[in-house]
Amino acid sequence: MKAIVIIGTAALLLMFFVLLPQPHAPLPASSAAAELDSNSFVLGPVRLFDGEQWRDERYIEVRDGRVSQLHLAKPDSQLPLIDGNNQWLIPGLIDGHVHAWGDALQQALNFGVTTVLDMFGDHQFLVAQKAARAGTERTTQADIYGAGTLVTAPKGHGTQYGMAIPVIDAPEQASDFVAQRLAEGSDFIKIVYTSPKALQRFAPSIDLATLQAVITAAKVQGVLAVVHIADSPSAQEAIAAGADGLVHSFFSAPVSAELLQRMAAEQRFIIPTMTVMEGMIVQQINDELLLQAPPPQLTPAAISSLQQRFGNGLIPKQRYQLLARNTEQMADAGVLLLAGSDAPNPNTAHGVSLLVEMVLLQRAAVPTLQVLQSATSAPAKAFGLTEVGYLRSGFKADMLLLSQDPMQQLTTLLQPAAIWKNGWRHQVKLPAANPAISAGLIADFANDVTARSGALAASSDSMMQGRSSAEMRWQQGVLQINGATRPGFAYPWAGVAWQTADSMETGSNFSGITGIQFRIRGTPGQYRLDAFSAGSFMPLSQHFAVTADWQTIEVPLAAFNGLNTEAVSMLLWNGPQGEFQFELDNIKLL
Repeated sequence: MKAIVIIGTAALLLMFFVLLPQPHAPLPASSAAAELDSNSFVLGPVRLFDGEQWRDERYIEVRDGRVSQLHLAKPDSQLPLIDGNNQWLIPGLIDGHVHAWGDALQQALNFGVTTVLDMFGDHQFLVAQKAARAGTERTTQADIYGAGTLVTAPKGHGTQYGMAIPVIDAPEQASDFVAQRLAEGSDFIKIVYTSPKALQRFAPSIDLATLQAVITAAKVQGVLAVVHIADSPSAQEAIAAGADGLVHSFFSAPVSAELLQRMAAEQRFIIPTMTVMEGMIVQQINDELLLQAPPPQLTPAAISSLQQRFGNGLIPKQRYQLLARNTEQMADAGVLLLAGSDAPNPNTAHGVSLLVEMVLLQRAAVPTLQVLQSATSAPAKAFGLTEVGYLRSGFKADMLLLSQDPMQQLTTLLQPAAIWKNGWRHQVKLPAANPAISAGLIADFANDVTARSGALAASSDSMMQGRSSAEMRWQQGVLQINGATRPGFAYPWAGVAWQTADSMETGSNFSGITGIQFRIRGTPGQYRLDAFSAGSFMPLSQHFAVTADWQTIEVPLAAFNGLNTEAVSMLLWNGPQGEFQFELDNIKLL
């Protein structure tokens, strides 16, 4: 049962956050040992971008994990000298929009993302990571700054998946509501808002007066207020209400001259999150940049997430061009742009999708210098980060060494020559291959409910405070499931789950499997078999009819279009609507 509880928690977190190839090249052997043993050294010669501009200095001096000084020539120093081979050095990258849990911070650092800004997550996770931000100890994780729990209306975005989320429904509650978020550990306030003028309202929203009150309360209490929007009217009203920045851009209409002028003049910022929107509309960039020859540090879970797609096939592709044009106009007008991936939504993965976001910004005609700033100095400036985002005296020595000039070849970011975090050289640990699973019997329930690998357990949306339920028991050589599938949760389910391996983050390699076979009988109706790829909690489903008589069902693996067969994490048999009982036997892989 423990494994299935983990499944439910991760699924909940993911759904909360849904919106609407080469190894690292080693440094010279002569410098590698000294570099790994200390976070005090001199690196050079390099061509140095300090987060804002390219500089004439060619050597960087690092002491105890912080930039001490930049030098035009090699300094007279007793510190170890690391040969930079005249390569390009830039600050560690900052992802301006993520939702982090599990191993997200490790995956980010594996791609040179040394800091992330979390736009809605578990405040306990955020607090647990905060202490690491102040020091320069050796670590395998990116730093995190976060909003913690977002500000939303009753039944608004963020409340629909069963987890208890505080809500606000009146301006008078704003000051206390903000104070509670800060007491929980939030670094800034994230607000969800949809204007009454928006063409579509996907969920209830706070009203304009409450939006204004929350923004005012945040400013009084000394923190930024950013607003999640998805359309032009909401963007205009949020900026007029005093929002420091917009979390997402929009493709509902061309950006207005008034909005451009106000955001530029008042130094408001925007995080366009083009990658996640490209995944809604175009669905090409990952295939082009990542999936044909995946970088070796990509985990199976990350690959699954990059292959996932939103079910928004009716959005015209011209909408993405409108988004790109709006982004270009914002850049031309001097609006501060921040690169953010919105990982781990479908079409994204932690770390690598920030690099994709930067490529998309460049393709939207944002000047390359501004693209580099969008993932370094711009988020540091926007969020008042005083330790990261620059390579200047006193800042953390979070750095990327690149083998090509990023001004000429931005995709060099996908394969940095070296990564430093807190002045320590980061050694990327490549993921192990998933265990292969062979055809044959998985469980026959002759004596118990043991499976050949992984574990079987009852599963329902009750773990997310839904109204469905399921219980399983061994009964005369079969697995018996009693339950009820009831409305209440956004995606009701109830049945029995087989987790194929010890971890949902790895799964099993089903490459040699052609299908799933099982015997079943039970309450007549339409049943559903869900298949999950590791790292993705969006099921791929096949329906089948069940009768009161035993029958053998075969489901081809190819029927689950989009399943990552190298990382299958779970199969879930769901009962029909209403109360049900079914029996399952002889589960086989073909």
